[in-house]
Amino acid sequence: MTYKDLIEKVNTLEKETELTECIYFGALKRFENVQKDLSKLDDVIHIRRVIRPFLIQWGMMGRVVGREGLQWEKLGETLRKLEKDFNVLRNKKLLTINFYEINVSLAIKNIYDKIRTIPYIGGQTCVPKILHLINPEIFVMWDEDIKNNYKKRNNKITNSSKGYLEFLKEVQKELIYILKDHQKLTGKELENIKNEIRSKYNNKTLSRIIDEYNWITAHPIKN
Repeated sequence: MTYKDLIEKVNTLEKETELTECIYFGALKRFENVQKDLSKLDDVIHIRRVIRPFLIQWGMMGRVVGREGLQWEKLGETLRKLEKDFNVLRNKKLLTINFYEINVSLAIKNIYDKIRTIPYIGGQTCVPKILHLINPEIFVMWDEDIKNNYKKRNNKITNSSKGYLEFLKEVQKELIYILKDHQKLTGKELENIKNEIRSKYNNKTLSRIIDEYNWITAHPIKN
């Protein structure tokens, strides 16, 4: 992938999702305090009024998480107990985080594994969306098609905590390659290139921008 390819594909998706992105930014805004301290997570204010509608309306997962009787309080309890693991990742960035550090890799796998145990809410597509709301700098969303695209280059990418960690490593490699390739052409500093990309898209995190590229690559929009 090149910088030009990234921008072209993200631009295409941005045109198609302009209205729904209001939901995305609204959910992130309402999660700002929780992102800094998960002990502040409230089962009604944050779980039922933000995460649940975010998954249904923005994530289009109504058939999965729109049913009655799901264990939303269990999700809240689980997330609060994971504060120590989330704190390990807090203030880190996708481009510079070392996924090979033991404390980092263990935190990511533990977070993923714990949420995966919750029926329906812990589904493969659902978990990274929840994690992205809590830490939009690190956690990249995926679905089956996106996962399979990345699995072609790394067969360790599976529907497991280890597989998701491998996915994050591959996404990081891809982003670094794009930025360094663009640096060779322009002579700009990597930090300037990163800021340039984010400024194009309302200061979205790189994890969200690469997710948009991944999504439209896996699900081409038909004219």
